[in-house]
Amino acid sequence: MAPDDQGFYRVFTAAPNGAERRDITANTPGLPHKHQGMQYWHPSGRYIVLGAEKPDWKDIKLFGNPDYGALPGFGTHNDLWLITADGRRAWKLTDEPNIKTEGELLAVFSPDGRHLAWSSRQRDKTYIIKVADFVEAPDPHLANIREFTPGGRYYYEPGSFTSDGRSLTYSSDQDTHSFWQSQVYIMDLSSGVSKRLTQGTAYNEHPTVVRTPAGDWIIYMSDREERRGFLHMPGTDWWAVRPDGTGTKRLSLMNVLRAGNPEAFEGSPITAITVAVSPRGDYMLGDVQDSLVHQTGYSMEVHFTCH
Repeated sequence: MAPDDQGFYRVFTAAPNGAERRDITANTPGLPHKHQGMQYWHPSGRYIVLGAEKPDWKDIKLFGNPDYGALPGFGTHNDLWLITADGRRAWKLTDEPNIKTEGELLAVFSPDGRHLAWSSRQRDKTYIIKVADFVEAPDPHLANIREFTPGGRYYYEPGSFTSDGRSLTYSSDQDTHSFWQSQVYIMDLSSGVSKRLTQGTAYNEHPTVVRTPAGDWIIYMSDREERRGFLHMPGTDWWAVRPDGTGTKRLSLMNVLRAGNPEAFEGSPITAITVAVSPRGDYMLGDVQDSLVHQTGYSMEVHFTCH
């Protein structure tokens, strides 16, 4: 996703190396043409789910971004939509009340494509994890929607399903009660029981499952052990942990300023955020923000070595 000339985000497709970039939502019939983003591929490659701002909403413009509260990832005034991979057709999957504090965000498909999970922001500014069946006929729609609040009414953000589709990773402040101290969890979908995978008071978010020959690993962003920058805002790097909470390891050193570190970013702290893992699990495309205020950044190709 990237902003157009008016500052509204659009969804693009591209080759993994960044070539062949194409705006696929510029002319999608029926899809609201305000903010669009936080897209996620269906495993079949036929569809993309995304969040789209309601067409009749208007918010303030901040830092060059129109309708700032509806930016992709913020979630307010967003519904979930499904589009074909070429952007020629669209279906509205949810229709939430157009209330300032409500919206849908961060939808992810299960590995078999039969389920969709997302975060639903509520009127009282708390969140609910929702999981639904994804049904393709007669037209794509959601059915059998289930709601989860494993630790009560707090902040919840889904990460991704485990490779067997039986569990869902998510980040939440259910224990710390502070978004800036969010932790990573894994929830069994049959029982709704969750397990905390990260400890302490570091800020952890965006868990994504990587399938390896030795089993699943979970990549997430964290400000653990990071240097502090302007106004005590840390940078974040990527870390990994096993689904049982063992084996925690650091994957990147972008905010570590030390002699001989080729990864170090010499400017202000940068934020490693969401990742998209290749189908073979051998590398990822990771998003990096160089300004949280202006919401600007770039994508980075990162290859894995398994020991």
